[in-house]
Amino acid sequence: MIRLTRPVIGDSERAAVDAVLASGMLVQGEQVAAFEARLAALCGRRHAVAVASGTTALELALEVLGIGPGDEVLVPALTWPSPAHAVLRRGAVPVLVDVDPHEWNATEAGFAAVRTARTRLAVVIDQFGNPARARAIEGALDGVPILEDAACALGSHFPGAPCGSLGPIACMSFHPRKIVTTGEGGACLLDDDALAERLRVLRNHGQQAPGRFASAAGNHRMTELAAALGLAQLDRLDAIIAARRERAARYRDALPMLSFQAVPEGARSTYQTLGVRLRTTRTGAAAARERDDVVQALRARGVEAGLLSYALHRVGTIPGPHGPLPGTEAVADTGLALPLFPALTERDQRTVIDQVREVLA
Repeated sequence: MIRLTRPVIGDSERAAVDAVLASGMLVQGEQVAAFEARLAALCGRRHAVAVASGTTALELALEVLGIGPGDEVLVPALTWPSPAHAVLRRGAVPVLVDVDPHEWNATEAGFAAVRTARTRLAVVIDQFGNPARARAIEGALDGVPILEDAACALGSHFPGAPCGSLGPIACMSFHPRKIVTTGEGGACLLDDDALAERLRVLRNHGQQAPGRFASAAGNHRMTELAAALGLAQLDRLDAIIAARRERAARYRDALPMLSFQAVPEGARSTYQTLGVRLRTTRTGAAAARERDDVVQALRARGVEAGLLSYALHRVGTIPGPHGPLPGTEAVADTGLALPLFPALTERDQRTVIDQVREVLA
């Protein structure tokens, strides 16, 4: 089976983890501090606060930004459920925003259409590493702050700025499917000193200093093992991104019968997920069944394809009512993911391409 994804793990990652094990310092030490410094520099931020997961980063960011019961938070409707779930866990109301059927990101028009007097925050997602139209969105929101969900976008760039640089706080994930991995892990990226200190307190049992507690809080720390793995991955970040872009370009050239995610002019994506949409005359459930048949046929031929993403109004955990979401539904019903990772050989990618052509034929 040609896998959908495979993290880059080599001798340097193993050596880094072995060194931490030998040191006996396994939690919240020099490796975490070094990882945070590298992340902040890459994203043009004053601070990076490393935590246990990307979802944890979202939850803590919402807490320090003061989101609470009754607040409305705008969330793109096409995504993994974590952003909306994080909003719900604050007692707030996620308001779903439709996405563009070509770029698969929520647009300035989409955000403006659902904004109300109760809107306190907008989550802007760089879907699959594709930079959102950030400056236009900021202008349309006219003072509503932005939380950038750059979980997939380490190394991606808006025109003139790195992803992770948008808004008071940006969040990243280092799950094994992301550009670099720490096993599990996440980070909040920001410039505000006071917010950064608050995040550090909240991730570590509410401690301001050893034995001095400022608030009731949980344990959301990143381990030294995870940070060491992440540092080794960052050493090869440029090579990882170059390999992903090369393979993405090869797919685009070889599979013109599919629709690929459009990248805004002047932006650069890392292609965290290689997504495609079927060009079909079917819509709704019929289109989804056709897509499911393609996924199953590819798997039967040794190619691990997968569903592309989720329409949040359909997952059953996001209370409605929800307005019309035609762009979201179109992408969710016709989208699938193809294998893409740096170790994918040209021969295996050619096999994927040939099998896709045969299945579609």
